[in-house]
Amino acid sequence: MTLKIRTILTALIICAGLLALPAMSFAQGNVRVLDLDGVGDYVTAADSDNLTDFTDGSFTVQAWVLTQGLVSFQSIAAKWDVTGNQRSWAFMLTSNGALRAFLSADGESWDMWQTEYSVLSAGTWTHVAWVVDPGGTDKIKFYANNVEKSHTNATTDPPSSVYNSTASMDVGYFNETGGGYFWGYLDEIRITDGVLTSFPDDVLDFPLTPDSDTEVLYHFNFASGDAIDAATIGGNPANNGTLMGDATRRMFDNLGPGRDLPLPVTLVSISAIGADELVKVSWSTESEYDNLGFHIYRSLNSQSSFERITSDLIPSQGFTAATQYYQYIDDRDLVNGITYYYKISDTDVNGRERTHQLIATATPITEAFLPGENTALAGYQLSQNYPNPFNASTTINYYVRDGGNVKLAVYNINGEEVSTLVDNFKEMGEYTQEFDASLLPAGIYFVRLTGDYGYDNIKKMLFLK
Repeated sequence: MTLKIRTILTALIICAGLLALPAMSFAQGNVRVLDLDGVGDYVTAADSDNLTDFTDGSFTVQAWVLTQGLVSFQSIAAKWDVTGNQRSWAFMLTSNGALRAFLSADGESWDMWQTEYSVLSAGTWTHVAWVVDPGGTDKIKFYANNVEKSHTNATTDPPSSVYNSTASMDVGYFNETGGGYFWGYLDEIRITDGVLTSFPDDVLDFPLTPDSDTEVLYHFNFASGDAIDAATIGGNPANNGTLMGDATRRMFDNLGPGRDLPLPVTLVSISAIGADELVKVSWSTESEYDNLGFHIYRSLNSQSSFERITSDLIPSQGFTAATQYYQYIDDRDLVNGITYYYKISDTDVNGRERTHQLIATATPITEAFLPGENTALAGYQLSQNYPNPFNASTTINYYVRDGGNVKLAVYNINGEEVSTLVDNFKEMGEYTQEFDASLLPAGIYFVRLTGDYGYDNIKKMLFLK
């Protein structure tokens, strides 16, 4: 980020009134965090017994994390060498926001535990913790913001014997995943000999302090040089960490009361409207910074096989705190009557691409129009519902060009109207309507859109229970 852009960012945040911090602020308690770009950046600390020889095999790893994107597997901390009877461990974040942990006692095999659901999202500080207690009732525990999270593999016991792993400890990198680098910010990484049961749940709880059981505690508060271990209590080795790659410390003040980092692009909505052998994809953003532009991805199903259909970046505003609107006309080999699914991605000034998970769907179709009407801009258009088939609820998109009377209704296979979703005048624009079928029997239904000038269009929907 250039100095000019940093200056503009600070000015805009001030204008937005985001600097009204409480008395004890993140900046006062912990002015720097570890900044990792997800490509070769990490901190490494030399091997020492205090990172492996935990009493009774029990230990706790905790950290504050802020990922800039849920991409691939991102390591928080790991000490891993699965050769020659060496105990190894790794703690990481998965691509869907779950926490995952590995343990190996013999260097030949390992077990994995993972939270059953996503426990954090991109762009938000979250305190995470992993507790290993071989002698306890609950031998593995995960926490997010001091709330315990259920996990898989609960019946598998962690190893109780202790081996001396000669591997270095790495922060932000796990060498067994083929490049499990962290993309975002890490701080207050603390490894404790023993079991902890309570953790910070707010960023104002900074900073953590070492105690007699603390083995490593990285604050990353120093302006330059290598990371310094804050835990020198009880004769533990210093374990000074070395910054690798382009790993740096970032000043983390002036980011608002929530201390959350805005993502490069905040996507508000995405929609698609089908016409004759083309689809118009529209999306809006709430804010952007360091954004080079967008790509469009298309698939024939909502779950997988999305392929990029844009060869060049679609230009963006780059840096803005105002709502922006974009559109793209897809006319590449589309077939009328087939439903297409669309996603968008943004690329930042460092060349990192992030795909958004919002999906738009549309079905190109030949419509009947009034004489002289532009076939690409029908007065009304009804898109195929998404998802389809669906369970309980589904989303229906429709378009009104000039404003007019609209009726959107659902009928069963006998032609009986079972739900009136819309029946009034609508201004020009694209609309999204949710249909909840949870009280209806499973089966085939039809959604029908009627409007002025005799417009009448029907889509078939399949409701499964």
